[in-house]
Amino acid sequence: MLKALNKTGLVFFPAFDWAIDPTYPEREERLLYTQDQVLEEGVFDIQGIVEYKPEMITAHDIQRTHFCVPDERSVTTESHLISAGGAIAIANAVMNKEVKNGFALVRPPGHHSMRVSHGGRGFCHVNMEAIMVEYIRTRFGVKKIAIIDTDCHHGDGTNDIFWHD
Repeated sequence: MLKALNKTGLVFFPAFDWAIDPTYPEREERLLYTQDQVLEEGVFDIQGIVEYKPEMITAHDIQRTHFCVPDERSVTTESHLISAGGAIAIANAVMNKEVKNGFALVRPPGHHSMRVSHGGRGFCHVNMEAIMVEYIRTRFGVKKIAIIDTDCHHGDGTNDIFWHD
């Protein structure tokens, strides 16, 4: 049996109920395909790879990061709350030393959502990474956190939120 060098946590949440339209590039098939590949390649059969389920964030979690106009309920769906909760689930696993590192593969995404959110910037309504960072700061007292955006284009929302930080 293969063994991971470091214990690693993974979260998948493809949000079946959230889509812009059937042909838009950001749709559940992208993550379902990736999830199928992870299963097909036997990633979860590797000792030390642990799957976590997403939690659901609250309006308070969003308010640490965003000013939502007119309010959080108006700019989010349940899928946004669960998607951001996937990032928090991995943060908890890493910060509580259950795993060495982790990755949340979730949708809808969020790195274009800025400090003031009035709905979608593309498909980003709330910023998952920024919500996770503020959660870690509040819950665990961490002062410095590096954000590495691995998307193929600029996460201008994350940049906006942390510009003066």
